[in-house]
Amino acid sequence: MNKLTSILGGFAVIAVAIVFIINFRPNANQPVVDRPSCAIEVRGNCITPLHYDTAYRLAVWGLDSERARQIPLRRIVAEGLIERWLLNEDAKRLGITVSDDDLNAELAAGRARLSMPLEAVEVTISQGKGKTVQQKVQADDLFPYLRLDQDMIRPLDVKNRQTGKFDLKTYEKQVRMIGKMSPQDFRDFQKEELVAARMRDLVRSRVQVGEDEAFTRYAQDKSTATIGFIRLDKRFYADLVADTSKKAIDAWVALNKEEEERVWNSRKPQYTPECRVARHILAKVSAEAADQEAEKAKAQKKIDEAKARLEKGEDFAAVARDLSEDGSAAVGGELGCVGKGKMVKPFEEAVFKAEEGKISDVVETQFGLHLVKVDKIAKDADAEALGRAEVDKELYLSHESERLAAEAAKAILAAVRGGKTLDQALEAHMTELKAKATAGDGKDDKKGAKKDEKKADAKPAAKDGKGEGDKGEKKDGEDAGALTFDNHPQRPVVEASMPFNNTGTPILGAAPGTNPAAIAFKLEKPGDVPDDIVPLFSGYAVMQLKEKKPASKEEWEKDRVAFLASYRAQKERDALSAYIARLKSTLGTEIQIHPEFRNESARPADEAGDTEGL
Repeated sequence: MNKLTSILGGFAVIAVAIVFIINFRPNANQPVVDRPSCAIEVRGNCITPLHYDTAYRLAVWGLDSERARQIPLRRIVAEGLIERWLLNEDAKRLGITVSDDDLNAELAAGRARLSMPLEAVEVTISQGKGKTVQQKVQADDLFPYLRLDQDMIRPLDVKNRQTGKFDLKTYEKQVRMIGKMSPQDFRDFQKEELVAARMRDLVRSRVQVGEDEAFTRYAQDKSTATIGFIRLDKRFYADLVADTSKKAIDAWVALNKEEEERVWNSRKPQYTPECRVARHILAKVSAEAADQEAEKAKAQKKIDEAKARLEKGEDFAAVARDLSEDGSAAVGGELGCVGKGKMVKPFEEAVFKAEEGKISDVVETQFGLHLVKVDKIAKDADAEALGRAEVDKELYLSHESERLAAEAAKAILAAVRGGKTLDQALEAHMTELKAKATAGDGKDDKKGAKKDEKKADAKPAAKDGKGEGDKGEKKDGEDAGALTFDNHPQRPVVEASMPFNNTGTPILGAAPGTNPAAIAFKLEKPGDVPDDIVPLFSGYAVMQLKEKKPASKEEWEKDRVAFLASYRAQKERDALSAYIARLKSTLGTEIQIHPEFRNESARPADEAGDTEGL
């Protein structure tokens, strides 16, 4: 019986082979569409629209047309075909082919393949109303939406539903519906896909993973560390520590005249022929608030409170420090010398309508409600002098705050290396800053350098105008809302990270090329510190290892099989990615994708029809 079954099965395979080898003619009487002869040209070789359309249809098969249109696939399909061409060309060099028997077996099993690019592809995504945005899309991230598996195989319905065996008519119907091509053309298409799949398998098969190598990687991924750290933010040093006397700024400008001239010349049109030295108080209206009416009523209440206090004769800067919800509150609402074209239209109109020394009516912008005061109207030479002074101060503070933050970080690092804890080192640094501020160093206009000791230790004022426990009454030497060493939002404090591995982010905002996690894992024992400070976008950080917990052999034994599989898969992907990148590097600019086959808006009307349930 088994022998007879085997013989009959052999005849069946031969019959299927004969069916597939028959040279079917393409459908006749198809409507003629004026389309380019080549969808893609690679080194002078043509990838036809017929192959492109079939690849696209295989990708979206089973989706309704509206869902298909929402997925940005055109450029991805094009890149997949380019990758397929590269793999087929290299297969010729290596002598890799696919036999008719293998191809017949794939098709008889209803396994249709398509190529998707391994690397992310930049696609154009429509946001409606003619707006588009460029975005990188990873093809395999789309597989769940396309109902594709990781081998890029689209199952075809090729069996008779009654017998459960391959059925030629069912197969032909599927091929013509999906590919709009003859079975012979589809056979040729699939042969190229199967060769590409063989090439991918060949590259992946060469990847070797030793257990020691895998454990080393496992230990890197699973070992954790925690650190303590202190941020030394440039904004803190710019606001409270830097010497902003005219003498200090002029001295810096004298040494950096070329940079100052270049920046000033680029900014000059913002100040001349006229600018206005202005302040404002802002009551925010959040666009995200669920109840906009309530949000506006809250802002109106705050702005009315500010108006009432100003009408009683309170200083505008003091009220701004106390009530304004803008970042300028800390400097009394000061905006500098405002020129035309710098602010939103309603605000700009209010500034340039206001009389010098007078307070405007309430101004409404997209940010909320404002009260505006113009301290001075500057024109021509006066405007240029004010503008240049602002630019000089900004440039000076940018450099000086960088220097001060770096010096502070290095001093704290040295103290910790000398045996102090982070807390002790920071406390010593802050004590030194406060002492210098209290003494004033003889500079009355240095920020933070008030001679009254209470100013240096002042507590933050609450937003309702009341300090902590003072019921709204200012203590001697305090300025409500003013920045101090104790209330500055970027003041240095000791922080602790969550446990992280070697790819973690223990300190946010690290400068490009700086990897705090890698630095931490080079430290051996708790209490160790790195050799240098850590550069940040906004300053520097000092870090110290608190704990390092290596992965255990027990954990490894429990996770070994699963980790080996995932690690091998990752290495195979990396190897394939590097291989395809090498192939692509030989092409240079010898790839041309016709716009119709890369732009989403150019999709033919019949390309993604409703196929659900067919």
